[in-house]
Amino acid sequence: MAQPQATPTDMPRPLAGTRVVDFTWVRAGPWAARWLGALGAEVIKVEWPVTERGRRSGAGGSTPEGIEPNLNSSGTFNDGNANKLGVTLNIRSEQGLELARELISISDLVIENFSSRVMRSWGIGYDDMRKLRPDIVYVSMSGFGHTGRHHSYTTMGPSAQALSGLSYLSGLPDQPPAGWGWSYLDDTGGMYIALSSLTALYHRNTTGEGQHVDLSQMMIGITLNGSSLLDLTVNGRSTVREGYPPGNRTHWPGTQVVNNYRGPTMAPHNSYRTLGGGYNDWCAIACASDAEWGRLVGLMGSPEWAASPELASLAGRLEHQEDMDQGIEAWTQTLEKYDLMERCQGVGVRAMPVQSTQDRVDNDPQLRHRRLHRELEHPYLGTYRMQNAPFIPSDTSVTNHRPSPLIGQHNQWVFEGLLGLGHQELVSGYEEGIFWPRNMARYPYMDEMMEQGLESSPLGRNVLTPSFSRRDAAVPLGGKGGANGDGSGGGPLSGVRVLELCDQKGQFCGKLLADLGADVVKIEPPGGQSTRTVGPFLDDLPHRERSIYFWHYNGSKRGVTLDLESRNGQELFRRLAAGADVVLESQAPGYLPSLGLGYDQLRELNPQLVMCSLTPFGQTGPWRDYATTDLLHLAAGGQMGCCGYEAVDLEDAPPIAPGGGQAWHMGSHYAYIAITSALIYRAATGVGQYIDASVHDACALTTENHLPTYIYTGQIVRRQTGRHASVTPTQRTLYRCKDGRYVNIQAVAANVLPRQVRGLAEWMDRHGMADDLLDESYQDPAFIQGKNAHINELVARFVPTITQQEAFQGAQELGFPWGAIRRPDDLVDDGHLGDRQFWVQVEHPELGRTFTYPGGAAIYGHTPWRLSRRAPLVGEHNREILGGELGLTSQTLALLTENGVV
Repeated sequence: MAQPQATPTDMPRPLAGTRVVDFTWVRAGPWAARWLGALGAEVIKVEWPVTERGRRSGAGGSTPEGIEPNLNSSGTFNDGNANKLGVTLNIRSEQGLELARELISISDLVIENFSSRVMRSWGIGYDDMRKLRPDIVYVSMSGFGHTGRHHSYTTMGPSAQALSGLSYLSGLPDQPPAGWGWSYLDDTGGMYIALSSLTALYHRNTTGEGQHVDLSQMMIGITLNGSSLLDLTVNGRSTVREGYPPGNRTHWPGTQVVNNYRGPTMAPHNSYRTLGGGYNDWCAIACASDAEWGRLVGLMGSPEWAASPELASLAGRLEHQEDMDQGIEAWTQTLEKYDLMERCQGVGVRAMPVQSTQDRVDNDPQLRHRRLHRELEHPYLGTYRMQNAPFIPSDTSVTNHRPSPLIGQHNQWVFEGLLGLGHQELVSGYEEGIFWPRNMARYPYMDEMMEQGLESSPLGRNVLTPSFSRRDAAVPLGGKGGANGDGSGGGPLSGVRVLELCDQKGQFCGKLLADLGADVVKIEPPGGQSTRTVGPFLDDLPHRERSIYFWHYNGSKRGVTLDLESRNGQELFRRLAAGADVVLESQAPGYLPSLGLGYDQLRELNPQLVMCSLTPFGQTGPWRDYATTDLLHLAAGGQMGCCGYEAVDLEDAPPIAPGGGQAWHMGSHYAYIAITSALIYRAATGVGQYIDASVHDACALTTENHLPTYIYTGQIVRRQTGRHASVTPTQRTLYRCKDGRYVNIQAVAANVLPRQVRGLAEWMDRHGMADDLLDESYQDPAFIQGKNAHINELVARFVPTITQQEAFQGAQELGFPWGAIRRPDDLVDDGHLGDRQFWVQVEHPELGRTFTYPGGAAIYGHTPWRLSRRAPLVGEHNREILGGELGLTSQTLALLTENGVV
């Protein structure tokens, strides 16, 4: 069979020379490896056709019309596994295990997202890997991680979201949780596997030290709850209160104004129906000031109701949101959603359409301009659009260059060409069940493979060349010390100096860099950055040094103040940039270049500088100057289009944007990946570069399989209460327990073992509710599959008779990945989090107090992920950095302070 070749590119890829063994399955892990492949790594996906649910679960729903469904027909699998080579290997056989070990021994990175015991049970746990290659980097992600009392518990994306507190933050008050409409923690879990891999590779390449990074999918979600957790641990404020969560609003009318849900307080701040009245005919509007509200009133034609004095102030608009929103919607229903957006943005009012999957692919001019969806040919499916990276580097290529592999497509190239297996050994391996199940029909290309000799490499080079260990490459400039600026950080990015010029759009990226050891210097205006005015505040006393929101996103950083619009401020910034490794900024496009501080000017001072601009829509395109909020990004990015309630549960329900600042998190995750990949490339070549990153692009990539479903089948998903949106209605997964709390139920009958059904039956029988489940017929897997609906019906009757905790623990002990819909309050005393030392005590010496903060999502075996200090006070490190490092005298600093420069 003629094998497809990689799409050529004239630009180098930052991970070229890095080999990855990909043991991942389903969604989160494959999504991570896909991006490592786009960055240039040689990713070898190892799978077994009997157990690879990723090829099976999406095949029927995303197989294009006219194509026979099989293990190569899933469009969602193709989109989630691009840029890889693919092999099949029975690791449970002695020869298969030995081949897996040989592959690990010549690779740089191993990634997997199985349950915590799987790799060790196979004999290739981290201790085994280190014997094969001492500097191996191993990144695992299981539901609860590899350590802690509940490490054997398992999750799927929705149950991890439930357990982390994220599901609780999505919905309307006095209604069941709306859920997320897609597996956010599969998408984002994949991002954390990728960013952890890049972080550990950077450390390995510059020090020679490999390590195991132990990720917990559930704990990733906990870190994404925004400032609500810190408000709980610092102020003791429960999230169980009237009007919470407030849907798309920043506050629910008639309740205490406490801002720990979305960021800055705004009103209006909601989604509104638009002309046409169709399912996705909605637009989100937010006014950040009285002036913006005045412009919206003028755009609406200054109706009498909007001119009311009680709506002239933010406090009045918050109190009268119901009447105000009804009046706004009467106007929005006269305009089509894109027309409405353009009119609003044209007068300086923040508005974005609620976009469906079809809208993002066919109707979004910004994504089209950014070429986020580019065609790639698959040998079985044909040519379809694929999702591309949400950042554009100046000197390297990060694009899809190969479709997903056919199952077992590269067995010959890898086992013969890479590992040196003889051709007859390959043929015998098929006959003996090493490379393919003996009782399963082979695909024709497999027989062709066995009949012919080894062809040229799919990479266009000699596959026998060993992977390039970058620890022999030049170590980058920097060496500015760890998170404390004194070399004591100890994290994997220790020695990297970052200058951060970010508000809410990029501050989380800066926090990730700082917590992982980089010396991040936050540069603020002399009066402090605008996010210091965002609540909640310590003891509810507003002050720029008491913003818990600012504390949450700016820990582990140092801080200086500079007026960049002054000549002296610009010169000081240039001096700082000359010795920095990274500049991370989220200013308006064109702003820094207008001050002489753009990348082209700074690289003249520092040719190895990596500069990342993370802006709402990127540096170019028709929407580049549009003003946004977190809500608006979740509307345009597609999140609201798939999240909400069914009419049977809530008539006339709006699409819902989950809380916690998720748009900014999505943008920051991809920006972090772009920065660390650029640092790896610079370590090998000495070349810096500029990165144009877009929050909108990042959001548009983060709705799991919904977009590929439209691309491959033309079908648009619809919102469902507490579970994934779907083209057709699916089995409920959200159930109310007898204590009034909810549990997310996953994999009740599908893909389960007879022993699990027996355990479920015995559990239900103790409550007198087993019905016929104890019948021996349920020990037949085929019989179980035929009884899916019946088993689900029995479970739906059973769960309301037990408490949430009984449902969660009872199911987990049987191996079912159920998740309690936990509130942030439930997390503080969680014993498993304590076992993994998740909570961190952070001193605030100026207050004489110590507070409990949420920590990191992973345990790095040799270089800790740690919150090293509280957020900086305004200008706290001016003397240390501007004086101690740049050499300014105390007198000079005093003069600059008097003149408003610092």
